[in-house]
Amino acid sequence: MILDTPAEPGFDGIVQLACQLCDVPVALVSLVTEDRQWFKARVGFAPSETDLNSSVCAHALAQPDAVLIVPDLTRDPRTAGNPLVTGEPFIRFYAGAPLRTESGLVLGSLCVIDREPRPEGLTPAQQTGLRLLAEQVMSQLELRRAVTSRDTLRTAEGEAYRAREALRDTQADIAAAQGDLDAIMHAVVAGAMRAVPAAEGGVVELIDGDALEYAVAGGSLAAHQGARAQLNGSTSGACARTNAPILLLDARTDPRVDTELAARIGLGSAIHAPIARVGQVLGVLKLQAAHPFAFSTADLALLGLFAGAATAGLTEAAARAEVHAKDAYWRGMFDRLSEGFVVGEMVRDAAGKVHDWRYIEVNPAWGELVGFDPAQAVGRTVRELIPTIEEAWISEFAEVVETGEVNAFTRQVGALGRWYEGRAFRIDRERFGLIFLEVTARVEADARRLALLALGDRLRDLSTAAEMTYAAAEIVGRTLGATRAGFGRVEGDVEVIDIEPDWTAPGQVSVAGRHRYDDYGDIREHLRRGEPLVVDDVASDPRTHSDAAIWQGLDINAFVHMPVRERGRTVAVFIVHDVQVRRWTADELAFLRNVADRVEVGVARVRAEELQGVLNKELAHRLKNTLSIVQSIATQTLRGVAEREPVEAFERRVLALSRAHDVLMQKSWTAAKLRAVMEGVLSMQAGLDRFAFDGPDMDISPQAALSLSLLLHELATNALKYGALSAETGTVWIGWRTEDGKVPNLVLGWNESGGPAVTAPSGRGGFGSKLIRMGLVGTRAASLRYDSVGLHAEFRAPLADIQVQVH
Repeated sequence: MILDTPAEPGFDGIVQLACQLCDVPVALVSLVTEDRQWFKARVGFAPSETDLNSSVCAHALAQPDAVLIVPDLTRDPRTAGNPLVTGEPFIRFYAGAPLRTESGLVLGSLCVIDREPRPEGLTPAQQTGLRLLAEQVMSQLELRRAVTSRDTLRTAEGEAYRAREALRDTQADIAAAQGDLDAIMHAVVAGAMRAVPAAEGGVVELIDGDALEYAVAGGSLAAHQGARAQLNGSTSGACARTNAPILLLDARTDPRVDTELAARIGLGSAIHAPIARVGQVLGVLKLQAAHPFAFSTADLALLGLFAGAATAGLTEAAARAEVHAKDAYWRGMFDRLSEGFVVGEMVRDAAGKVHDWRYIEVNPAWGELVGFDPAQAVGRTVRELIPTIEEAWISEFAEVVETGEVNAFTRQVGALGRWYEGRAFRIDRERFGLIFLEVTARVEADARRLALLALGDRLRDLSTAAEMTYAAAEIVGRTLGATRAGFGRVEGDVEVIDIEPDWTAPGQVSVAGRHRYDDYGDIREHLRRGEPLVVDDVASDPRTHSDAAIWQGLDINAFVHMPVRERGRTVAVFIVHDVQVRRWTADELAFLRNVADRVEVGVARVRAEELQGVLNKELAHRLKNTLSIVQSIATQTLRGVAEREPVEAFERRVLALSRAHDVLMQKSWTAAKLRAVMEGVLSMQAGLDRFAFDGPDMDISPQAALSLSLLLHELATNALKYGALSAETGTVWIGWRTEDGKVPNLVLGWNESGGPAVTAPSGRGGFGSKLIRMGLVGTRAASLRYDSVGLHAEFRAPLADIQVQVH
């Protein structure tokens, strides 16, 4: 969900770039819903959303394949009556690039707005840039969605893993209890409370006559062990009588609750599961919390599993005479488990050291999970079955037998190429039990998700295309266990590929350089159509078998070429090679597609930034040249004017603007440091030791920088002629501060001392006096006091008009 989320730097940077690219004061990332348009990022536009009657972006949805340009909104019948056109802020020009998903759904637009009509619209380069920036917005949205999906999946996986772990611990503890009824019930209560975090207390209630007795209690119910609840008149009794689980949402309103008992034990909500054997209810397993609505139906279903474990334990303890029947029951459960189960026995050498272990029992699920016939495993050792088995599969299980400590693991059997998650526990001094699941798909999916996150981080930090492609190649190669990965630019109709420096596994040679596709088989057609070229075995694939020797000479027996498309043609390819024959899965291909797209977006961003930097420098150079030409023309034109003072004043004002321009250039005209602007202008009038600066430095907008430069220039000029700077000992204190209020303000003070007495100018004064009275950014909030000490001036302006706006 993106609507109504806080500002994010990735989107804010895009609208800043859009303003600079199109030379406009306003840019928005606008998302259009059924009844409003909401701005994920904005520059130069105060509202965070508007209704659809005020939306111009809604019209962009009608043409999802092109940039919508309205040169004059007052003349377009779709927008002439728009409230934002007819009233504040009186917008006049609009251009919007659609934000379109891969499925073709248009979510809104990246738009730029001007308050003046622009008959010429946007240049082709600006339109292309706006579209590219809109694609970057969609990439940011997709990345945000992927991260959210990942977090949700991880949370669900974590909860499922916690429940499985608690159930396995409980089963292991029950097995280790060897029929001890009290230990079995403690294990069930403790395991159930671990599996359901909302539980504050847990209890096994056993039927005793016409009541249920708290046989074993834990958590908040531990102090109430031995308490009794009636079979008739309590929720636990209802569960036992009906042999059905109960979800008690609110103890205050449920008529089945024993209110006196509920008050005594602090019952707010609970879940109950019957403990039954062959249809006969033996008792109830209950978890409770002090507040209502603490549990869900999923919690109730999970409790049923622990009740089943309790049933098994209680049955064993209560019916030792029925050992044979019980064994048949467990054998059936053993055989029906979807998880693999193994009973193993240590194999020791003459010195008594464990060097192998033997399969004593395996269930059918074991065979499905490891790919062997269970009948072939019993009686054989693990080294006989899998000669290259990793040492940890032996040493860690030996430690379980030696110490009695349960071992939880997530580990790969390299020879099988599969990952397993499970727990091993001791049965006796030579035997252990092992319960496990195959988690290969989850582990590999996690690796791919983490790789995409790492790639995103790397691409944000890198500044050249070569660095990006190599970083992506390394991540892909290591994640997929390949032997080579790289990125190449395609020329012509998929005729030639120029592979940039590639990543290789140890012992592999690089294939970077120029290659003709026709030299390697009939492999161009898929890439022409924009489809991945996937070869599992170069020797058997009809497209490569005739040239298999060429591929194998480069240590390539399987490969993927993932195309990158632009305007309907393949322009680049991400390549992955493997020295072994392998079957490329759909998940691996989706991962490669994602990587290829991200690399292309990253490379496009770098190129756009490089182009923008060149444009910024060229514009700045031309602007400074223009100021120089203006000054030169003025000098030549006004050469014959006898009165030099106005001419020189004009030249100094142009020079002040030039100094402000120099400061703004340091930040590419996006902002300037307030103190740097002051020092740049005032240093033309007198040494900076004649000025005292007092205030916090801050970034100010280009408009504020130019206004401040002209204002300080006029104040300093007057001080040199009539005020403190006309005397050798005179100084000027310049202080500024921010004031909170209904509208936060910047307050700038100019106080002269050590000079002659000053008087207010007669009449309306000249142009310089007008500039001073206009104040900062034309607010006219200027207070001037002339006295014997010197000029004291104070200027106010809304802080929003001074600072660079960050949304």
